[in-house]
Amino acid sequence: MNIFEELKNLEKLINDSGSLIPGKGLDKPRAIEIINQVIASLPTELDEAGMVTRQKEAIIDQADKEAARIRNYADEEASTMREIAKRDAAGIISEAEQKAEEMIMETSIVDGANRKSEEIVSEAQAESERIVLNAQQESARMLDESEQISADRRDGADNYAKEVLYALEERISTILSQVRSGLDLLDDPNESENENITMEQNQ
Repeated sequence: MNIFEELKNLEKLINDSGSLIPGKGLDKPRAIEIINQVIASLPTELDEAGMVTRQKEAIIDQADKEAARIRNYADEEASTMREIAKRDAAGIISEAEQKAEEMIMETSIVDGANRKSEEIVSEAQAESERIVLNAQQESARMLDESEQISADRRDGADNYAKEVLYALEERISTILSQVRSGLDLLDDPNESENENITMEQNQ
């Protein structure tokens, strides 16, 4: 029986002694016995209480130490993770900035190359159009010139032919006139003779 049970019995005994039943008072021997039992059991109970208290304190201390160790470990891990994250973030940012610069340079180079290519193509197109236009103009000029030369030659040929034909016409006219005169003489001998006499007289 522990101290708490003994104290309960003492409490019951005291309560019973205060009832209204005539002739019933406090059982002193019994009360003293219970008190002595309580006193006797106090060291054991106190030892057990102290042991429990010490165990509790040890458990609490161990829990505090474990909690502190866990907190320290968590803090160290968190700090390490933060440092790693910072390094990784710095590396990622640096790499991103480098890639961005490379992309900007590549973009600038590509843009410059595209612009240069566009300029070259535009200049080539303009030069091609200029060459085609000059060729068309030169072709038209040469065609006009050839047509003019051809026209001049045709005119010259026509004039030459006219001159030759006119001269030939004159010669033919002279020949025809002489032929006609001969035919006329053959048709009228007297006239021919009279002409001869006239010619002799004139001589």
